[in-house]
Amino acid sequence: MLDLIDYERRGDLNAPFQLTKKHERAQKEAVILRGATRCELPRLTWGDYVAGEPCPGCGLPYRDDERWEFKGTMNFTEEERARHDAEEARFKEAHGDCRASRHSVSGSLTMHCGRCCPLPPLSPAQREEIGRILGAPKQPHELMQWRLRLYCGHVVEKRSHFTHTTLHSAFTGSTSCDQCGLDPATIVDGNAVGLVKEAPGATTAMRAAPPGRSTGVRKPTRAELETKVRELEAEIERLRGS
Repeated sequence: MLDLIDYERRGDLNAPFQLTKKHERAQKEAVILRGATRCELPRLTWGDYVAGEPCPGCGLPYRDDERWEFKGTMNFTEEERARHDAEEARFKEAHGDCRASRHSVSGSLTMHCGRCCPLPPLSPAQREEIGRILGAPKQPHELMQWRLRLYCGHVVEKRSHFTHTTLHSAFTGSTSCDQCGLDPATIVDGNAVGLVKEAPGATTAMRAAPPGRSTGVRKPTRAELETKVRELEAEIERLRGS
């Protein structure tokens, strides 16, 4: 059974809106993190990638002609160390001010900037695996409705799987504003309202939302869905690289 008391409640949505230095610091960090992992350039198609088209951002190849096996800096030969150091120097000169993540394709040394260079496209097999991981579309009775006050001052409603009981696990500390478009927008205050829809025949211990609190359901926008897919793909690439 679900009880809203088990879900994080931050601040008071009815209190006057006031930002603190903590909120400003969190917003600054969210903007830096988003910029470090998001490239606005479109990815190559899988066909173009297989054909050997270079990165649309920097013009360098994703897959090097000369294969590279990273075996730890302590195990480099002199030739491997020279090649590695040269690539490090090139990347630092080209992207040292980007303050972004970096990514590369397995078997290649050439590094690409998370801000300037789009990730290489996922293969059909990888897309199928992502679909398997995400599973079937979540049903309304599996989704918790939240009301959130954002850094911009607007109060919005968002949904997350009911197993996420904290704002961080549900939204990683920030989201996008449906009213002014601020993205990312740090979550200042928030609380769970209730399930989007009760499961058929389910009995819950969920407390009713206070009077005047909306429990309407808003479908996620296309931009939100695309952002979520990009974040999942980036995480899968990071884990694969690790």
